Amino acid sequence: MVEVINYQDEAYSAIKKMILSLELLPGSKVNKNDLAQTLDVGVTPLREAIIRLQREGLFDVIAQRGTYVSKINLDEVYQARFVRENIEKLVCQEAAALASPSQLLDLKKILQLQKVYLQSNDYENFFALDEDFHRLFYTIARKEFIWRWLQPLNLQFDRFRFLRLEVKSLNWDKIIEQHTQIVHYTEQNDAPALEAIVIKHLHMVDEDTRIVTETFPDYFK
Repeated sequence: MVEVINYQDEAYSAIKKMILSLELLPGSKVNKNDLAQTLDVGVTPLREAIIRLQREGLFDVIAQRGTYVSKINLDEVYQARFVRENIEKLVCQEAAALASPSQLLDLKKILQLQKVYLQSNDYENFFALDEDFHRLFYTIARKEFIWRWLQPLNLQFDRFRFLRLEVKSLNWDKIIEQHTQIVHYTEQNDAPALEAIVIKHLHMVDEDTRIVTETFPDYFK
């Protein structure tokens, strides 16, 4: 069977990654021809991908002016954090009751790799592992559908989280420290302590907002 390549999906995934990783900066104007050449895709799949991303709030298309990467919407960041907090504390508690020794080992392996990327200041891989860490709890709790459902709601939140890693005064050690506590309480199946640390971890966005917005004022609505 010949594999059919969906160029629109490829363009969509590639552009979204460029936005989340700040390769395309918030507020910047996009040259569609240059972007099509970079991604090696045609005009039609690129246009369709941009329409999808516009619907998700990652592009602003302004008539007679052009296409711009949307600035980060802090209100949506806070709302996404609210949803994540109220769902994830329950997911992590369920995961703690169900986690097998091999799954606990997988969580610890992610932690160890994150420490490696911390030492090398590798933002992209550190962030990717951060996503893997949180997603694994949904997998253990058999809530993969909820994880997928959350992703469109999570986009502005994820953009903020990645941008946070660019601020030199906000070190990554706090993230590692809290991940370590989450794994510890998961292993102990300590539901109250786990709920408290998950809430604290997701509220880092509130603690860091002032510093991040002062460092990158032009990236926010």
